[in-house]
This record gives sequence, structure tokens and C-alpha cells, in this order.
Amino acid sequence: MDPNPTEIIQRLGGTTKTAALCEVTAQAVSQWLHNGIPRAQLKYIRVVRPDVFETKKTAAQAP
Repeated sequence: MDPNPTEIIQRLGGTTKTAALCEVTAQAVSQWLHNGIPRAQLKYIRVVRPDVFETKKTAAQAP
């Protein structure tokens, strides 16, 4: 199960950094906190920052 939008945005460094990464406005990212991250952006984040979706257990197991 994916982390909730708030957790993902926090792991990416906050609203402004997430907006820059996804090339959208900070206001759009703020809306994601309430409405959820759109599927296309979620897929993009998963590709460019897979570490955001790793659990602590998974990260600890990595070499």
C-alpha cells in the first residue's frame, strides 16, 4: 500500500520541492493533500523517486 499523499509530499521535501519535481504549481500540490495525488503524477514520482515508496524494512535490507 502506498503512503498517504501527506507522507509522500513530506518525503519529497515539502510542497515546493514536490511542485518543482512534477512541474506543477505549489497550489496544485496543496490540493493533492486533500484530493489525493493524481495517478499520472504518482506514477511519475514512483519512477523518478522510488525511494519515497520504500518502507524502513526495505531500506534496511538494501546492500
